Amino acid sequence: MYELELIIVISAVLAGWYFVGSHQNRRLSSKVWRSVLEQMDEFASEITTRELGGSAFIAVARDIRQPFKRIEIAYTSLPREILINYVISRAMGRKDLLSIMADFASTPKAEKTLKDFPDLKNDALSLRISTGRPNLRVIMSAEQVLDGSLRRVLSAVRAACSSGLC
Repeated sequence: MYELELIIVISAVLAGWYFVGSHQNRRLSSKVWRSVLEQMDEFASEITTRELGGSAFIAVARDIRQPFKRIEIAYTSLPREILINYVISRAMGRKDLLSIMADFASTPKAEKTLKDFPDLKNDALSLRISTGRPNLRVIMSAEQVLDGSLRRVLSAVRAACSSGLC
């Protein structure tokens, strides 16, 4: 008899969690989007976005300033809506991620990684400048974006381009 009650309780908890997790993802995505807009103002005058549910978005910058020619941004949240998947993702060390892909107006003369920018060690999870397309790939956690790291990373890359990298 208790098995049926246990199943009902577990189902109610998982159904309730769906709405809680969905609300958390929408709120976090909104915060990240506002932060991206604030930090990108010196690199592009217009950014358009397409939401992919409440947990992800893709953005494209327009009216881009030098040294960039193209900037695209993708954001994905952890699966907070599904409690089991969320717990497993957290246990595996996964994070809410923002990915930036950009091309420069001119091809970089050398390839660089995050270790070549020691000041950015805590500002990005990954950074790669390459001679192939896209010229720049940056991966950041949502926390890093909310701390203002997006502007610092793009400013450091712009400075490297200005000093002869591009």
